[in-house]
Amino acid sequence: MFLNKNTHYAGLIFLLFFFIFASCSQENPDNNTVKPAVINFFNESSFKVDIYKNMNPEVFDPTRLVCTVSPGSTQKVTIQPSLDQVTGDTFYIRYKVLLANSLETGTSNIYVDAQRDLSNITLVIKSDETYTRTIWQPAPGQLKFINGYIKVQNIGSSQIQILRVDTALKKLDDNNIYLEKGSNIGYYEIPLSFLDDVLVMNQLSAFSSSKVLFPSFNIERGKLYSFTVNNSVITDPVISNLDPLRN
Repeated sequence: MFLNKNTHYAGLIFLLFFFIFASCSQENPDNNTVKPAVINFFNESSFKVDIYKNMNPEVFDPTRLVCTVSPGSTQKVTIQPSLDQVTGDTFYIRYKVLLANSLETGTSNIYVDAQRDLSNITLVIKSDETYTRTIWQPAPGQLKFINGYIKVQNIGSSQIQILRVDTALKKLDDNNIYLEKGSNIGYYEIPLSFLDDVLVMNQLSAFSSSKVLFPSFNIERGKLYSFTVNNSVITDPVISNLDPLRN
């Protein structure tokens, strides 16, 4: 019994496709085996913490936030394996320190960022693995704040703006650039360079119908400088340390 040519060619084409498919399946055995990993972040500290992934500390990128973990809690995060299987991924811990509560701001609590020396977590994340990492409680003197802060109470007869050179600062609680009259209080953040711990402030002013300069002062990380503005009169700063663990 003889096969006709069409049947013969059809059989050859089928065999050809079969071998190509089998070959591709063998050459890429891991295509379907890369699975997400799980990291359990346990926050042993007394602070709420934000955890960022692969962030450049000098150029803060809030979009790299992985999770927020409350004190004494564990947050489970599902994450893709490390692209770099040699150096892995780095997680940056930011402790949230209370600057002012809702009674002081009239709106909401304000928390500011601090970090603990050597608190970054680096690990190579492997497919389908589970990890647990602990966020430790800082020891006294270990917290390093990211920026400096000012507090302004307006007891004058008109609303004001707080200007740094010619740029209006935004209040930390509501992002408003106006500080109303009637003993209202505004809290403001002053960014410091990654390498500098002190910044000379000599171009800070309160603006209503005209500018009134604040006294010149040096601002340091983790300190709060409190002023009272009464129309054209601005007091010298009262300085307080924000570190609740200070010696």
